[in-house]
Amino acid sequence: MLQVLPQNISNLIAAGEVVTRPASVVKELVENAVDAGARSVIVSVLDAGKTLIQVIDDGCGMTPEEAVLCFERHATSKIATAEDLQRILTYGFRGEALASIAAVSEVTLRTRREDDEVGVQVEISESKPPRTQPVAAPKGSNFAVRNLFFNVPARRKFLKSDNAELRAIIQEFQRVALIRPEVAFKLTSNGKEIHNLKPATTLKKRILDIFGMNLAKELVEVKVDTSLVRISGYIGNPEDARKSSGSQFFFVNGRYFRSPFFHKAVCKPYEKLVPDDYTPAYFLFLETEPERVDVNIHPAKTEVKFEDEGMLFEILTAAVREALGKNDFTPSIDFDMKGAPDIPVFGPRENGSGGGAEWHRPPRIDYSPLFNPFDEVPGFTPGTPVSPQSSPAPVYPAGPADDGRLFEDEPVAPQNNLIVLQRRYIVTPVKSGMMVVDVRRARERIFYERYLEKIAEKQPVRQQTLFPVTVRLSAEDYLAVLEQPDLTARLGFDIQDFGGNTVVVNALPEGYPVDEEQVRSCVDSLVAALKDDSSLEDQNHLLAARMAASAAASGGGSLRADEAQLLVDQLFACREPNLTPDGRRCMTILTTEELEKKLC
Repeated sequence: MLQVLPQNISNLIAAGEVVTRPASVVKELVENAVDAGARSVIVSVLDAGKTLIQVIDDGCGMTPEEAVLCFERHATSKIATAEDLQRILTYGFRGEALASIAAVSEVTLRTRREDDEVGVQVEISESKPPRTQPVAAPKGSNFAVRNLFFNVPARRKFLKSDNAELRAIIQEFQRVALIRPEVAFKLTSNGKEIHNLKPATTLKKRILDIFGMNLAKELVEVKVDTSLVRISGYIGNPEDARKSSGSQFFFVNGRYFRSPFFHKAVCKPYEKLVPDDYTPAYFLFLETEPERVDVNIHPAKTEVKFEDEGMLFEILTAAVREALGKNDFTPSIDFDMKGAPDIPVFGPRENGSGGGAEWHRPPRIDYSPLFNPFDEVPGFTPGTPVSPQSSPAPVYPAGPADDGRLFEDEPVAPQNNLIVLQRRYIVTPVKSGMMVVDVRRARERIFYERYLEKIAEKQPVRQQTLFPVTVRLSAEDYLAVLEQPDLTARLGFDIQDFGGNTVVVNALPEGYPVDEEQVRSCVDSLVAALKDDSSLEDQNHLLAARMAASAAASGGGSLRADEAQLLVDQLFACREPNLTPDGRRCMTILTTEELEKKLC
């Protein structure tokens, strides 16, 4: 039997799309404050927004009638006709946010317009009829949202930890603060100040206020103006790319949006400049005709649809490549020799004739490649002079003696049947042919099993840093590092809170270099692992895999034959020596048949 749902139930259903967590409430209220023309916005939260979210602004305020009407569904001042949907330049426009918030919390609103003598207070909960009364209030609006999801226990039950929810609130706060540098923003959590942003004269100043002055040397300006789109903002220096995400922002016509497609466009010019698992920072602002973009395809309005996505992709890639080129981050010389003219090389004259300048054979140097001055010579005692006859006689391979080469080519005798090839591979003969081991992947597998075992046993293997290293982080990363101290300690870190979004690192897991630069890189890898919600099923496995990959990447350098042998022995002692934690092969075998085919 069909029936029309009561308003309170329909509002609960709508709230499930708009209000998914405390950060959703912060986003909607802060955006409304900006749309109201506020010059100052203050956000205060208790218990990561579960107990209280308060947003105070000095905007235009509302009349008593508007203060009640704003909690009705689809009450908006920004749309009058269907054509208005094609020209949206403000944030909230559908009029669903306040109705949805009031359906799942207890809301108190105090507001006053500048010309009114007194303001009005509105109290509403569970979409019931609001209670109003006149009150004294400053100009603007003051929203207090208490006990979020008190009437939806299932939704409240599945909220994450306070630190995780607070990180999401910080993300939403930063997205609005970036696009409005002229507005002052303040964010506090449980009485502790997280951000206090004064009005900024430039976008760059606002970026540095949010993410720290260390970012100043990293930023490269991007500025392109075409008939289709105007692109402005900043991208990061390739040398300062990070493993953790969090400093990647797209805005279109003043609205934040996510786009994996355009993310690829930005990262494409960085392909030869940063490692595969690193991501550059970028703050890019797109301005285009409102008719060319649809901002109404997602309830949270974080996804948009462009009319000419393919063209915008190419323009964005070209803009980033041009900015990198202007700052000498891309190669200026093309070493591709295809089609290059042949340059003649003059050799020696034959029988006193031929072109070119007179050529002289370099002097021949007698040497013994097998002589080691530190080896003991038979019959030699310390303190006695060594005669020329005491050292082995020079050995030269058979061949023309008058070819003029300074040094003779010699076959390399492998030690322990192992050859280290370009510091990347270990080659050794096996019964069926030749085995090739990837050094970095082998290290990754070894470290992974070692870290995983130590996490499970709660017996971390630490190595002290040369000196305590202070690392300043963004507010979001700072909370991620301090959220699970027991877990980071089990992994092998000794990280202490230093205050002001700064931590002190005293020790690292085994396998990491302990110089200051590598310590910062290691903390960056830890942040990336703690913030990653995908990949392996268990968080311990995820952390061990990410940290092992980082340790393997930072542990490069030359390998002696004995070190290569030890690495191979450790790899084959692993439970799964063939694959890395993410399923890549650590080794392969080239059979004699395959080698014969390649030599044909």
